[in-house]
Amino acid sequence: MSSKSNLNKKERRKKYSDKQSKKEAYRSFLKHFLPLLFAVLLWLITNAVLHLPSIRPAVEDFFVRFTLESAVKFGKLLFIPVESPAFPKITVAGYTMQVIMECTAYTFYIFVFYLSILSPVKWYQRLITLVVFMLSVFVVNNFRFYTMGFIGKYYVDIFHQVHDYFWNILFGFLVFLIWMWRYRSVKI
Repeated sequence: MSSKSNLNKKERRKKYSDKQSKKEAYRSFLKHFLPLLFAVLLWLITNAVLHLPSIRPAVEDFFVRFTLESAVKFGKLLFIPVESPAFPKITVAGYTMQVIMECTAYTFYIFVFYLSILSPVKWYQRLITLVVFMLSVFVVNNFRFYTMGFIGKYYVDIFHQVHDYFWNILFGFLVFLIWMWRYRSVKI
């Protein structure tokens, strides 16, 4: 009888240990997943607020002006033939495009802000991640204008496909890669 009770004790300990392991795995999952969930939720709320009719024009003007001016200045630093003949137009290599709110990558800036700030790491790591994310989005978005100008000038037939699909996928992939790079070895 004692061997049977020892077996039952071992089984109960194993079940208890398994249950504790599952609870710990669930807690760890939540610790990593909840910041991402909160970032997405705050991103959605922020986008909804920014699109309120009373503030959208001011927000749109800010993001379009910032993007247009930075693309021109950054391009000139890199000796790229870029100019802004009139607001909100940008000309790259002789091909003129109109900059609208969706061209500013504002949704990516907002998302990476929340993603960085809500990350389950130390504050200095959050700030480093924020700087890396913001600079990456800034540089890639500017290069989007430059490449789209050259594509528009030489390959106008594929302009919209590259603009609408390639760059959105690239931005999403960029965010994912930076997130993986920053948190692949972080111990929480």
